[in-house]
Amino acid sequence: MSEHPWLHGALEIDRAVLDDVDAHAIAEYPNESCGFLVGPAGAPHAIDQSIRAVNLADKYHKADPETFPRTAREYYTIDARVIQRTFEAGVRDARPVKLIYHSHCDCGAYFSQTDQDAAAPDGQLAYPVAFLVTSVIEGKVADRKAFTLRDGAWVELPFTVRG
Repeated sequence: MSEHPWLHGALEIDRAVLDDVDAHAIAEYPNESCGFLVGPAGAPHAIDQSIRAVNLADKYHKADPETFPRTAREYYTIDARVIQRTFEAGVRDARPVKLIYHSHCDCGAYFSQTDQDAAAPDGQLAYPVAFLVTSVIEGKVADRKAFTLRDGAWVELPFTVRG
């Protein structure tokens, strides 16, 4: 088993955490929401906290549309400093980031090629996390799926909701 067991087994996400992820996705619609899901290191499959992040895709697109052709409607990006601080806090507090979440607007909960390329630019995970994608269609949550990279292939990662 790897040092990051949440990548290899069924996750248990607290209902309040999923409710917050859903509320964030609905509040940001028709743009993509994004953030982090964390839990205690001693319970590797438990997720008990969500940390919302700001989607900077529109800011980057406005500054340089050629380099950043996608807007927040179809893409998310999180400030690298926020990512670094969030992961460092997780290590320091023994509450690692276990998933990065984002929403898809008016389409399904799937891990797109763009998502795959950003998550594992060289075929290896950039961060030791799984990914939760929430589908929001016409302003309502339609579906959620989690994904992980296993043996070079993206696979759906099962999860249950606690509480």
